[in-house]
Amino acid sequence: MRRIVILLYYIYQILFLFPIFILSTIVIASSVTIGCTLCPPKWRASISSTLCRIWGRVIIRATLLPVHVEGEENIDKSQSYIIVANHQSCYDIFLIIGYLRQHLRWMMKASLMTVPFLGRACQASGFISVDTSSPGKVHQTCVNALKSIDQGVSLVVFPEGRRSYTGELGAFRRGAFMIADRLQLPVLPVTLIGTYEVMPRQRDFRFAHWHKLTMMIHKPIPPIGQGLDNVEHLKTESRKAILEGQETLS
Repeated sequence: MRRIVILLYYIYQILFLFPIFILSTIVIASSVTIGCTLCPPKWRASISSTLCRIWGRVIIRATLLPVHVEGEENIDKSQSYIIVANHQSCYDIFLIIGYLRQHLRWMMKASLMTVPFLGRACQASGFISVDTSSPGKVHQTCVNALKSIDQGVSLVVFPEGRRSYTGELGAFRRGAFMIADRLQLPVLPVTLIGTYEVMPRQRDFRFAHWHKLTMMIHKPIPPIGQGLDNVEHLKTESRKAILEGQETLS
């Protein structure tokens, strides 16, 4: 019986999920590009976040995945944050962008900026392309990130730098926490559970597996000063919160 259910789920993805994904990506990305190009700069974050939220929810609902969100009371919508989360799957993006009620900008791989439709939308939205090919380009990435954060707009970063191959939490890089230190912003840790089971890195662009998704939003971690000690404090406490969230929800 279980094999029949899985087979029917795969057939559903071929007939419905894949066409919905392609069509919604084209429509939403084009709308974001046009809206952010034509509107005043102060409206771009709102337009981009609203349309992207629709896109994220469409993909997750079309995949028939239940979502549970904990800790929404920890967010002050008027406050900007550096949001950090564990990175297990491409579905991390759909979960955060669809269900985290904040105006968001992202730090993302430079290669994604070349994806048809999606890349133009990300550029128009003011997302930050991460280029690690040289120290100068890394510095420019941080400069661009600092310029992108307006009042009430938060920056999303996966501090592991890449998706986990095992689902376990990897080491954190300092970049996100250096930006938080420079701007004296709180860090908002977020734990994601279930996305690895839906589509791990080694199964990209294949059939999704059904699994419940959970997003736990932790209490913000405020700066304790400015400088290296603060960077290490933010990094250590953020990783601790996300790891504890994994242990609690797993």
